[in-house]
Amino acid sequence: MKSEIAQVEGCSFTTDELQRFHSYYKFSWDPVGLDGADVNERIRYFVTHVDQAIDAKRLREWLRTMGIVDSSELSDEAKLYDRFENFEFATAPGFNKMLGDVYSANEVDKYEIDLRIEKAKAQYYSTHMEPLDYEAYKAFKEANTPKPVCPYQHMWENSDNKRRKSVVDAKGFANIKVVDLADFFDSSSSDTVELTPEIMGRIREDVLEAYADRYYALAVISSNCYVFNDGTIDGFTEPVFLPALLCEPNKAKATLEASIRLQIELRKLNQTKPVVVFASGKVDQSALGILLSTADVVTTDMFCVKSGSTSETAQTFPLSALYDWAHLDNQASYKAGTAEYVLCNPDLIIRGSEFAALGFGKGFLSQRKLAPSMERIMLAASCPPPHTRDALRKAYVIESAYSGPSKINVWEQEIARYFAPLASGSKSVDDLIKELKSIQKPWATKYLAFAGDDSNSKAIAAVRVSALRSARSMEYSHALALELGATSEWSQGERSVDKLLSAKVTSSMLAASTFDSANDTKNNDSATGDTSKTHSTGDLGIEIPGECPFAQMYRKNPDRFKHIDLKAIAQHRALNM
Repeated sequence: MKSEIAQVEGCSFTTDELQRFHSYYKFSWDPVGLDGADVNERIRYFVTHVDQAIDAKRLREWLRTMGIVDSSELSDEAKLYDRFENFEFATAPGFNKMLGDVYSANEVDKYEIDLRIEKAKAQYYSTHMEPLDYEAYKAFKEANTPKPVCPYQHMWENSDNKRRKSVVDAKGFANIKVVDLADFFDSSSSDTVELTPEIMGRIREDVLEAYADRYYALAVISSNCYVFNDGTIDGFTEPVFLPALLCEPNKAKATLEASIRLQIELRKLNQTKPVVVFASGKVDQSALGILLSTADVVTTDMFCVKSGSTSETAQTFPLSALYDWAHLDNQASYKAGTAEYVLCNPDLIIRGSEFAALGFGKGFLSQRKLAPSMERIMLAASCPPPHTRDALRKAYVIESAYSGPSKINVWEQEIARYFAPLASGSKSVDDLIKELKSIQKPWATKYLAFAGDDSNSKAIAAVRVSALRSARSMEYSHALALELGATSEWSQGERSVDKLLSAKVTSSMLAASTFDSANDTKNNDSATGDTSKTHSTGDLGIEIPGECPFAQMYRKNPDRFKHIDLKAIAQHRALNM
């Protein structure tokens, strides 16, 4: 006998029915040519060709409880409000001018801002399209809000199809270039999705289009949801924002080079135009450097990064995002040894709260409200340069919610006692292992499983700790050279820390060269013979912006800059290179 779901009052559907209905709701309609089909046509196809055990009548009843009905069943009033909600306000002539009153008040009240924007849309639509009574619209929506009779309703509300439609519509914004990562992967593929050199090259070409004068900013999004094959977190499958780099040891060097090209292009663009990334899913640790190539990363409650050594990517790319880990934001609640603590923990899952505490995440959006929040943030990109960046940042601060407490900050005492000595070089990984064995605590046991028992994991811990120590005194280009050289040798089986950190990249050595970019001629110092600005990988054509001459002076003699508030200046920089 099938059991009834009793968690939510009013639910009359069995467990088996809900599971089948879930498979219907998550079904990809694009490959079968029904992306734009109505509900009745989709139901007929599904019960005929996909799951004949589903009762079409019961499925239709369940869809009604979710507020999903065929267009033929809608009243004239409901059809009017559907047309209003689906109207493209982002590209509507003159609508952006109406938003001046929305942000005119000094106070920042998210609820009030939402209400003003909705009223402005209703006023515009009623004036330019067809009559619409705003108060009647609100009353209708309140009266017809679907009741939560399904205990898994949160799983339906953010379906692939809904997210894909609502987010892809954002490409209609005239002043912002949108790079949708979902465009570069096959959503119907059952194989593990990976970032290959070819895919990263195509993404880079898309980024290059953002240099056009008509674009004020670049937004990196993903309108689709992929699922890793390696299980779940907290019982839920993991939506993927940035998948792993191609994990083939013989292609590790070429793959990392393609990643570096993409990272550099994003950083170069961010020098002149804002680049906002809406990270709405899992980011593999090997691709973290790509995500951190902009100063404006907005996460959601679906965001996560796992940086331990248990994944195949950590075994192939042990030093991913080396520069960023070595130079954690000084404005964050960062303590010496934090990077070592994070990178040596095999189980720590970095979510939005931890990401913000480390100084990487600048905003946090609720996944349930992601689409409307993104729309309002992107509307701010209509503010012309040089104010676009500031407008976007204010917009995502207004939209942001509290991401929750950081798990990393809880362990400040342990970080200061056991991991800060690794950062200073006063203790080695072997010393840490001896200490952790002696304290016999559960958290210490986890670290020992990573760095103490398995030889390959211990090698990863050792090279990460030593590389972090070296990279803290390096500029961006030199840190990339270290990451590329060490990864190349690592993929060939080298495990000696000294040899890995002194590795030379032969045919693509990051040697000094002049900066040659059609997109940024202001930094071209070839006429003066100044080659300190960039490094290049020779015949492979990778150009890496070098360190500012003033930054070089600061490294040599920090006391010369004591009278300058460097933290205040850093807040106004486009990106900390």
